[in-house]
Amino acid sequence: MNERFSGQFTQQEPIPEDAVDAAVAVLKTGRLHRYNVAEGELGEVALLEQEFAASVGARYCLAVASGGYALATALRALQVGPGDAVLTNAFTLAPVPGSIAAVGARPVFVGVTEDLVIDLADLEAKADQAKVLMLSHMRGHICDMQRLMEICDVAGITVIEDCAHTMGAQWDDQWSGRFGRVGCYSTQTYKHINSGEGGFLISDDAQVMARAIMLSGSYMLYEKHLAAPPPEA
Repeated sequence: MNERFSGQFTQQEPIPEDAVDAAVAVLKTGRLHRYNVAEGELGEVALLEQEFAASVGARYCLAVASGGYALATALRALQVGPGDAVLTNAFTLAPVPGSIAAVGARPVFVGVTEDLVIDLADLEAKADQAKVLMLSHMRGHICDMQRLMEICDVAGITVIEDCAHTMGAQWDDQWSGRFGRVGCYSTQTYKHINSGEGGFLISDDAQVMARAIMLSGSYMLYEKHLAAPPPEA
């Protein structure tokens, strides 16, 4: 049976009282910088990163200022730079090609099907044009991820998943964001988690996460970042 959504995408539910109380408690400390914690203390951001990583089964999670920033940070962490080509869906939102432009790279647009997912035949035809795919699960639609990863593995393409619309969704019992090298999420007001603005970057790759943390603005405080891989990793 088909059900029609009757809610409001642009009118959120009120923030729960316990969430308001938690935010006020942080404000009362006066210590709003994520690294400004006492010895042995776990800050709210660090706890959030740990909880989100555990929820999707990721080794590492980095909280950032926005989903778009997560995407651009992922590209930089993969050392994508000026002049490089990046494959991406032709049907997506501005932060996806915007993040590609932000690092000086150029998008190679891949067609989509009538189901609003990336056209795997077109992807396979263009697979020799780039070494990175920024895959957008647009409007919550997930393509055949097994087939997509087969195409990318054969072509040596590294996959970044844009999961702004699929936080908590699965393909074949695997969370979106856990197929590629990096998964990126948004917690902007209109997304599954409402923090006003914000985002997550997850990965099991220690080198990618170490670069992402340094690029995210950890300054000289890398060792205080609980999401940071140890030097030996």
